[in-house]
Amino acid sequence: MPCSKRLGIKRSHEEFTNFGVRKRLLFLGDSLIEYFDWSERFPEQEVCNFGIAGETVEGLYSRLRGVFKGVKSPDFVFIMSGINSMAMGDEGIADTYRNIVREIRQAYPSAKVIVQSLLPVLFPYISNEDIRHMNASLRQMAADEKVLYLDIHAKFLDEEGRPVAAYLMDDGVHVSGEGYRVWSDEVGKLIA
Repeated sequence: MPCSKRLGIKRSHEEFTNFGVRKRLLFLGDSLIEYFDWSERFPEQEVCNFGIAGETVEGLYSRLRGVFKGVKSPDFVFIMSGINSMAMGDEGIADTYRNIVREIRQAYPSAKVIVQSLLPVLFPYISNEDIRHMNASLRQMAADEKVLYLDIHAKFLDEEGRPVAAYLMDDGVHVSGEGYRVWSDEVGKLIA
C-alpha cells in the first residue's frame, strides 16, 4: 500500500519489518506538508505524506476517513493545517481542529498525535498577530486533548520576533529548503 501519495512510493510489509524497527510517520496538512520530501529526510522511517496543497482545516476534516482507510497504525501523526483557512478569513478553526484531533485519537489510539503551530508569514493578507493568537488556541486545544504541541513558529522568528525571511520562499508563505531543515530537525527530536 502506498504511503507517500506524492512520491508514489510502494513498499512491501516485509521490506519494513526486515529493515529493523521502523516508525510509521503520518503527516497531514496542506502544501507545507505536501511540498517537502519527508521520506528523504527520514529514510529510516516509514513516511506517509498526506499533505494537499490549498487544503483548509475543514478540507482535512472531511477527508480523514479516507486517510484512516489508507494508513494503518502510525506511531506518530503530525498535523500542520490552518494557514489556508486564515488566508480565507476563517479564524474559527479551533473547533474543527479539535474534532480532527479527536477522530485521529479514536482511529489511532496508540499513536502520538502532534499538533504543529502555524508558521509566521511575510504575506500582506495574513497577520502574524492573528497567527500568534491562533497558535495560542491550538496550544490550549492540544493541552486539553492531551496531545503534543510542537512550536515551530518560534523557530521561524529572529531575535526581534520577526519571521526569518530565509526560511520562507519568495511568496512569504511556503517554506524554503533552509526552513524545512529547521522544521524537520524539530520533528526529528520527537521521533528519536
